[in-house]
Amino acid sequence: MIASAQTDPAAVVTQVPYWIAVLTPEEWPFGMRRTDPRIDTIDSSVVTTARTQWTGAAHPSRTTLLAVLAATVGAWQADRCRNNTSGVLIDIETPAGDYFPVRLPPIGDAALLTEEVRRRVAAAPHGGVDYLAARSVPALARKAGAQIAFHDGSDRSTAGATVSDDVTASDDAPLPHNLTVTCTVTEIDSVTFVEAEFRWNYRVFTRADVDDFERFWDKTISKFV
Repeated sequence: MIASAQTDPAAVVTQVPYWIAVLTPEEWPFGMRRTDPRIDTIDSSVVTTARTQWTGAAHPSRTTLLAVLAATVGAWQADRCRNNTSGVLIDIETPAGDYFPVRLPPIGDAALLTEEVRRRVAAAPHGGVDYLAARSVPALARKAGAQIAFHDGSDRSTAGATVSDDVTASDDAPLPHNLTVTCTVTEIDSVTFVEAEFRWNYRVFTRADVDDFERFWDKTISKFV
């Protein structure tokens, strides 16, 4: 993606300290190791899906699903003795389709956790749209970015669709992150489901890693209903 023509260079410079703080400290590797974009941006990936019934009175919001993802990552990492007290770094989309990172809390009461996620996403300067331009500043370019990306597929879904019918990227699209998660909320016969598609970088995850993560996902999402 290229930076928006509306990006104000002066505003970008003032945002750099904020983004450096978001990316500090560097996280534990998510998977067996941290990938190197120069050699690990793969053109195919292992794709798994999970369908979880949502019994809440209202559909889960994007904020709720982000909180579920952060809590799942935190539980998965803690199970591997890789607790990160600084939070979980996740790339989320701007309206233009670029990414910007948010450091999210991995533990806590579901309602409080969701509210904190909402606050942190809202705190991103200019809605995160200037992050791509800010990333070119040397002090920020040296920082390692997020290893996980989140897509909200709900605004592109239709009633009765499944995640395999409506995904953000095809299975053979480049995968710059270790893991990309696409969540879509659907209704089938008046029953609400959260459809989650996980695209894994096969170079850094084992089948056991995948199975464990999905087990934690199912366990975590039930706490947010």
